[in-house]
Amino acid sequence: MELVFHNTNDSIVSINKDSKIVAVNKRTLETFGYESMSELVGERVEILMNETHSPHHARYIMDYIQGKRGNVVNNLRRLWARRKNGSVFPVDIHVADYRFGDELYFVAFLREMSNVSEFEDRVHLSLYYDQLTSLPNKEALSISLETALRAAESNRMRFLLMEMGIDQMRAINTTFGMEDGNNVIRLVGKRLEHALTPCDFFGRGNGDRFSALFEIRPGHSAAELAESIQDRIQDALSDPFEFGAARASITLTTGGVEVPMLTTTASTALRFADMAYFEAKASHRGEVYLLTEADVARVLQTASLVHKIRDALQMQEFFPVFQPKIDLATGRFAAAETLIRWRTEAGEMIPPSLFIPVAENADLIEGIGRFIFLESCAAIQEWKSDPILSQVKLAVNISPKQLDRENFVDFVERTLGSFDIPASALEFEITETTIANNPVKTLAAIEKLSELGISTSIDDFGTGHSSLSMLREVKASRAKVDRSFLTGVPEDEKSNLLLRNIINLMRDMDLAVTVEGVETEEVANYLRNLRCSEAQGFFFAKPMEKADFETFVQEHATTHKCAEQDEKADATAAR
Repeated sequence: MELVFHNTNDSIVSINKDSKIVAVNKRTLETFGYESMSELVGERVEILMNETHSPHHARYIMDYIQGKRGNVVNNLRRLWARRKNGSVFPVDIHVADYRFGDELYFVAFLREMSNVSEFEDRVHLSLYYDQLTSLPNKEALSISLETALRAAESNRMRFLLMEMGIDQMRAINTTFGMEDGNNVIRLVGKRLEHALTPCDFFGRGNGDRFSALFEIRPGHSAAELAESIQDRIQDALSDPFEFGAARASITLTTGGVEVPMLTTTASTALRFADMAYFEAKASHRGEVYLLTEADVARVLQTASLVHKIRDALQMQEFFPVFQPKIDLATGRFAAAETLIRWRTEAGEMIPPSLFIPVAENADLIEGIGRFIFLESCAAIQEWKSDPILSQVKLAVNISPKQLDRENFVDFVERTLGSFDIPASALEFEITETTIANNPVKTLAAIEKLSELGISTSIDDFGTGHSSLSMLREVKASRAKVDRSFLTGVPEDEKSNLLLRNIINLMRDMDLAVTVEGVETEEVANYLRNLRCSEAQGFFFAKPMEKADFETFVQEHATTHKCAEQDEKADATAAR
């Protein structure tokens, strides 16, 4: 046995539970540059480690003795070792434990990897290390996370996975340039690496993001650890950063997820960490946000709803409804808006307020918008032969995703031809926010639609961030006031003043005005006094399925025709 011990190609180092070396083989002396075993036996094993790994060794040993097995023993890892002359070199290391009598010992088998081919080294670096910062990358994080989860399963350990990103990185790149932006990422990475040591992993994620993995110590909560980490981050970033001639203060926003409490798989943990980060960016910028079980439940519910929306589009569970718009000056039916409703196969009605936001986030809104547009075209085609219904003009909501399509206007033109319906029978409602977010493309599309003969209405007017100069460029014929501006009308004078100013502004821009969400006669009369052209809301009519809508339009036309005849008869009798 001693012959094998001293003639193997691997260095063998045995230590006791106090981390003191009790035995080494001859290969260890040759590899590490020592002349005799007496130079090592009795010394702490950290003498063979580089400064990156040595500070953590004692904690790993203590954790193991206390039953928290971790990911050190019985795992092959690549580390950097240190020779007697201070030079460092890569080793692959495998550690095992054994008992001699009642004493616990550890034995490490180390193989020097300095002679690994340059090509293999480059491949390893490109696969597992980020080129900009030289930090481990997301692939390396996945491996560390899987190892941690195995340790958590076998030893009841808990970990906190944190995703952090530099705030206002886009502004930094715009102000100082991409090169200085990269310098900021490098400098932040160095400070964080120093501040967050010791940890089970620290590396760079995508773009301006960094990832870190920490063991949650027994008796402590994830929230306590997160708060401690946040303090260390803030301390590390407290001094301004200097790069070239530039100087800037940097803050981070951080999201975290506890594993395996919320998930036992690495891929899901990474996805949850992303969710926590984006939640932090949305509502807790510059702070740390920990994902909760309620967050996860909401996500799972959303994911389920996404699948149901996809199925509903295939199963034709969606159907159109039509809500009338009323001319306030005459009380006549003026037009209608096509809206969508969802009735499941089981007969359950899913409200639009629930599925529309989910469809928007899941890139399904384009399919829903296309469905409503085609259903509107089909209804107009069916009504062509009816003398009353053929006069109906339908307003259709167009989503940003639809407008983003390069061939959207061509698709509209082909569809009009296919249904053989006039473009004047349609009006497209496009939100003010859509115009503000992509003005060049949206204005170009509106202009082309106008050339086809389709009028445009600016939806949710007053709720977006468009400049007045931009809105003047829109070739729209109408603007729709959001229902939120009716809050307090007509009782509250400030609300009245705001509404009057918006309507006057529209009129100054030569836009017809439609107000949505009218639910009382009092509000309807107030709008009529303001010379608002159209109104829409439950006071006049709720959204109706096609057959009921057709009846409404025809009865409305008949009622007003009779009223006109009575007025003429009264006028004749008066003469």
